Amino acid sequence: MLKLKEIISRQSSTRTPMRRRMTVLALVCATTCGLLGTVQAQSPVPLQIGILNDMSGPFADLSGPGSVVSAKMAIEDFGGKVLGRPIVLLEGDHLNKPDVGLNTARKWYDSGVRAIFDIGITTVAAGVQDLAREKDRLAIFTSSASSDLTGVKCSPNGVHWTYNSYMQSVGIVKALQAQGGKSWYFITIDYTYGKNVQRDTTQIIEAGGGKVIGSTLHALSSTEFSSQLLQAQASKADVIALATTTSHGAAAVKQADEFGIRDKQIVAPLALTMHDAKALGLKSAQGLMETAPYYWDQNDATRKFAMRYKDRFGKMPNMVQASTYGAVAHYLKAVAAVGSDDTAKVMAKMKATPINDFMTKNGSIREDGRVMREVYVFRVKKPSESKGEWDLMTQIATIAPNDAFGPADKQACPLVK
Repeated sequence: MLKLKEIISRQSSTRTPMRRRMTVLALVCATTCGLLGTVQAQSPVPLQIGILNDMSGPFADLSGPGSVVSAKMAIEDFGGKVLGRPIVLLEGDHLNKPDVGLNTARKWYDSGVRAIFDIGITTVAAGVQDLAREKDRLAIFTSSASSDLTGVKCSPNGVHWTYNSYMQSVGIVKALQAQGGKSWYFITIDYTYGKNVQRDTTQIIEAGGGKVIGSTLHALSSTEFSSQLLQAQASKADVIALATTTSHGAAAVKQADEFGIRDKQIVAPLALTMHDAKALGLKSAQGLMETAPYYWDQNDATRKFAMRYKDRFGKMPNMVQASTYGAVAHYLKAVAAVGSDDTAKVMAKMKATPINDFMTKNGSIREDGRVMREVYVFRVKKPSESKGEWDLMTQIATIAPNDAFGPADKQACPLVK
């Protein structure tokens, strides 16, 4: 085979200087471009996943940038690669607007993103659930609460990972009924999530022998709840259940104290989180309860993760932020195990593999996409009980998976056999 110099030498005797220069350039380009093409062909295509949630609005403390931190920790602990491919994490803020959320999700899926995590607000979550099915991608919900995601909106492409509107109420309802809370009044946010919470909580109340005696709605944009609280006070219900979001619930508790409502009635914010308790302060939040699958100070494993997280983010993780780590890690393990990012194969492996991490022991993904695990009831401490800035809650009960999430809905979800 002739070498490049010999080819150039032979051609030079029959060509003009200009033509000789053009020949040399063409040969060099052909050789170089061929080498570049080979290098590019050998470069592994990144595995793209995304975190989509409220990064800057009222629910940013629930998940927001904190969920991104957890996802990055999971990717780093996995080694940054899977199947020899670098793992790329995209971040998106849907601003709690369905059109923004769906446009972002569609753009990501069309550009090669294989799974979207977190997602949040119900109106966005329901749309992404449908879109993931249409595009044959995965949607893994860590901050979305609507139980419809494994009911009427169930999908073979969706996993409801952390909690739902039934779970967040069941522990609180049972605890308050044991304290004599028989009659209930709802203050409910006027969109799908709030209505799901009221529906699911009513089912639990009635199953325990209680009764709902009234309800009133408030808008998503509400910051003032005096009208609703005064109606609830006039009802003389034993318990005023706040079937609303985490931030709205905390604000309503403050305003209830201004009216002295909690002196005679129990106010129960069903979506309370550790961060709400901290924002309220223990003097106001003491005695409030949260049903959750995670609290940072439960055991050595939960504390170890929490301290790593706090070193990066400056705060302790709540259940949503902590669970995003587990969701991303479980997905990556499934991709590695099946040797592919094929949606059906990965989902099948995720469902076949027990979930074991710092917050979940022998968890599983049910056929409707519901992650089944133990959950816990936590009570906010009195100021005198707390030993530090983040010493906010104490565990008072454990709830078995089937009791925490209830049975799969065969009538609503065709995936349930």
